[in-house]
Amino acid sequence: MSNGSLDSRTGYGVALFDLDGTLVESDATIDRHTRLWAERNDLDVAKVIALSHGLRDRDFIPMLVPSDRVETEIRWLHELSCRDTEGITAIPGAAELTAGLPAHAWAVVTSAARDVALRRLAAASLPRPLLLICAEQVVEGKPSPEGYLRAAEAMEVEPHTCLVFEDSPAGLLAARSAGMDAVAVGGGREAVYGTPVTDLRAVRIQVAPAGELLVTQRKPASAFIPSSFPPKSRKTRSIARK
Repeated sequence: MSNGSLDSRTGYGVALFDLDGTLVESDATIDRHTRLWAERNDLDVAKVIALSHGLRDRDFIPMLVPSDRVETEIRWLHELSCRDTEGITAIPGAAELTAGLPAHAWAVVTSAARDVALRRLAAASLPRPLLLICAEQVVEGKPSPEGYLRAAEAMEVEPHTCLVFEDSPAGLLAARSAGMDAVAVGGGREAVYGTPVTDLRAVRIQVAPAGELLVTQRKPASAFIPSSFPPKSRKTRSIARK
């Protein structure tokens, strides 16, 4: 792998954003919910929080409770996540970045359930994307690339022309497995792949006349860890505007 940093490059067809920790600051809220759930089940809170980061409830809960309680516990945590959005705000730069993108050129791919994702977007006063890939729409959650590949297919672009914005190791590994470049939001906290940035204020996206997304970094940052896949053409497929 060679090292570098994000520079202006043509050919990104779309931007794909994770939700929690990437577009919305929800760490404290999710940790509160996870703590309450762990205490309800007499589990080690710190270990549960670490295990669950970036995963769907349906993926981590079966690791921790007997199979006959899984559905009950998933439902309990889902209901809590839906009704409690206290403390959720937009990640710095998220509103400006999404507002500057054509609606057809970005989507959200999240491990959250759809109801939860919509409530968190609303709590953070962020727009609802045209395409929202949620926990219910994939068979395998992150680090499986399924969600990101589904988004690329729905938006009629090749995976290698997508740029992913993620904060969790599971999500960044999903982007890598999908063959997509990534920006690791959170300043390299757990940047197993991609270009680390502190928050979305560090990223600038311009739309070229032909529709490609030109991505630059506002400030010097840590090393870029590019895809290990062979170089591919950056030509994009046009995206129908609806």
